[in-house]
Amino acid sequence: MNYKKIYKDKEHSGAYLFYGKEKYLIENAVIYLINKYVKGTEAFNYTKFKGSEVKPEDIISACETYPVMNEKKIVIVRDVCDFLSENNIKNSFYDFLDNISDFVILIFWDTANIKKTTKFYKEFKKKDRDMEFGKLSQVDLNNFVKGYFIRKGKEIGPSETSFFIAESAYNSKNEDMSLLDLKTEMDKIVSLSGEKRIKRDDIEKSITENIDSNIFKFLDAMMNRNSERAIIELNNLYKLNEPSLKIFTMIIRQVKNFLSYKILSVKKMSQSEIIRKMDVKKYEYGKIQSTHRNFTKEFLTNFYEELIDADQMLKTSSIDEKIIMETLVIKYCNDFNFSHRC
Repeated sequence: MNYKKIYKDKEHSGAYLFYGKEKYLIENAVIYLINKYVKGTEAFNYTKFKGSEVKPEDIISACETYPVMNEKKIVIVRDVCDFLSENNIKNSFYDFLDNISDFVILIFWDTANIKKTTKFYKEFKKKDRDMEFGKLSQVDLNNFVKGYFIRKGKEIGPSETSFFIAESAYNSKNEDMSLLDLKTEMDKIVSLSGEKRIKRDDIEKSITENIDSNIFKFLDAMMNRNSERAIIELNNLYKLNEPSLKIFTMIIRQVKNFLSYKILSVKKMSQSEIIRKMDVKKYEYGKIQSTHRNFTKEFLTNFYEELIDADQMLKTSSIDEKIIMETLVIKYCNDFNFSHRC
């Protein structure tokens, strides 16, 4: 269920599962409930457990204790996956969750990525107690960006908002980009802006310092065999003092992913099985699936041998690392004939 229900409901009680990509939104929801129900009495009516340390009986005991000088109490179990891996959850515990007193708000806070196939998740899903804090829609994202700048004493126009969101790659490009990352970028822009109104120049100055954004652009150019763009993005990474070894590792990973896809895609396996075998995220899998035809299996196999040679050169050769990397990029992006390798 969408997390907005937390803010729409007038009253809250019972057990909830908070999960999803947007940890920032989860933190805000927890703060909202604390402020609404136990602010000023947290010492008596707010209990927080670590999932790796708490037992089911500890949670039951905390929930059965009446609130002090208050109508509600809040109990939080953080790191749900740790809690599940450390304990054998019996049916009696699920019965307890179904019959929690109205004076208790029990929140299981997932900080990892709980599997939706687990009985624990399904129990919350079945009762509409699964609060998903997913990535924001375009409208909500616009409001979030404008609102954050306002709270920082700044103003930003619609055009600048759209530009910032597009450059951040929050929606369409980078699945790993979260609101916490966005918040960090906005803080940088605020510090760079000398005036009350945020300008496009302020955003551009900040974005050019964003290593993650440049890494994505570099890998995207490599996938699409755009050598000119890849070299530009490679130089941008060097300007940001990104180590050659890290860039080299990313190239190796991309080649291995393409090879893995080539091998697994011809087998009778579902998409989810291939994603699990490759150990990539769904978005990254989509990029690989849409661009794998840019590379033949033979080319990738030969290029992997080229990477082994390059690795040796980076470790032992006196040749400039940047020249080695640029040569690799050009060979990767162009239909290079490896039959003439030394």
